[in-house]
Amino acid sequence: MLAPPVRLSFAMWGLAACFYLLDFFQRVSPAALALDLSREIANSAVALGSLSSAYFITYAGCQLPGGLLIDRYGSRRVLAGAALLGMTGALVFSQAHTAGSAAIGRLIIGAAGAVAWVGMLKLASHWFSPKRFAGITGLSLAVGGLGGVLSGLPLRLLSDAFGWREVILGSAVVALILALALYWWLRDEPEQMGYANYAHPIPQTDQPLKRPWRDLSLLCLGQVGVTGSMAAMAWLWSVPYLTSQFSLPPATATIYSSLMIVGFSAGGVFFGQYSDRIERRKQPLLIGSTLSALGFAILATGLFQSSLYATVAVLWLLSFAAGSMVLSFVFAKDLVHGQRTGTIVALVNLSVMVGSIGLPPVFGAILDAFWTGQMEAGVRQYPAEAYSWAFAFLGGWIAMTLVFQSLVHEPKRHPHRALDPETQID
Repeated sequence: MLAPPVRLSFAMWGLAACFYLLDFFQRVSPAALALDLSREIANSAVALGSLSSAYFITYAGCQLPGGLLIDRYGSRRVLAGAALLGMTGALVFSQAHTAGSAAIGRLIIGAAGAVAWVGMLKLASHWFSPKRFAGITGLSLAVGGLGGVLSGLPLRLLSDAFGWREVILGSAVVALILALALYWWLRDEPEQMGYANYAHPIPQTDQPLKRPWRDLSLLCLGQVGVTGSMAAMAWLWSVPYLTSQFSLPPATATIYSSLMIVGFSAGGVFFGQYSDRIERRKQPLLIGSTLSALGFAILATGLFQSSLYATVAVLWLLSFAAGSMVLSFVFAKDLVHGQRTGTIVALVNLSVMVGSIGLPPVFGAILDAFWTGQMEAGVRQYPAEAYSWAFAFLGGWIAMTLVFQSLVHEPKRHPHRALDPETQID
């Protein structure tokens, strides 16, 4: 049986990628809307951080159930249903007038988004060769990065022109359209269209690992730091930081914040391709996490506090390094030889999101602890010292999780003897 054509593989993956793009847009939208939300709904740093984290509570809590559902029923039905749920959450959030009702909307959106990444990688494991899986995973992160960019300056401009509630309401309409497209056109298996399936693995090691769950546990513990730190900074606190420390208008600060997401996406593509080329996961994963921790350490020293461009450069570089986190999903898939991909990806994604739940409000709590009482246009203003301590905390958190990453054993890989990527036709 022939391998599926590359164009068809990308078409199937692309349908799921569109839903992931929308999910990422909704996930990081509080960063661009931080000032609006602070004025209307969340009147403290902790409240704003908690509103952002509400998404991640249900996102994390639904990871394993979502992975099990995808393994049992396939990506098509689960993703289509999740898109409808995301539409509901956006409707609730757009009409919220209290922190509680806004949090409910964010909780619903988080539950819907829980299956977006898992379903996309599940499809990739069926439609693409394992030799390309790390690269496709990095490209998948880039799609999310595009959603993050759209939730930056474009969202800020649309919010200024029409109001943030109207823009969030528009995202609900997009979710409905995606639900219909996913249910109508998506196919879970290449066999459904007469092509061979890449999801039937041939062992890639001399012997199976004796303790795969031990290594999976360490891998998951090691992923708590990097993405959570990105969630705290790029997805929420970057705009308030840049506006208060460098006196930038919100639109300009949002542009610089979007550069972090671009760096994160570019890093995912780079580290994914690099990992496929050297056929190693652990080394590039450790390099990326280490560089990300060093970036936060540099910010904590205040070395570039007087230079906007140097600060933005450090933010971009640490974000680029953080993109290496995509390899944790490929690493986990290698550890279990491609079995039950949906559940395994969900397990790792759950650990990735643990930091995303806790770190934004902790970052906000550190800022509140150093607040001097200064207010501007109804929004709290924090001194440079407060941000330095918050950056130091994030850098130390990543450094701690690096210990767990370093203890994971990497399986020895052999050339894969299943369908070869070169057998795919254009």
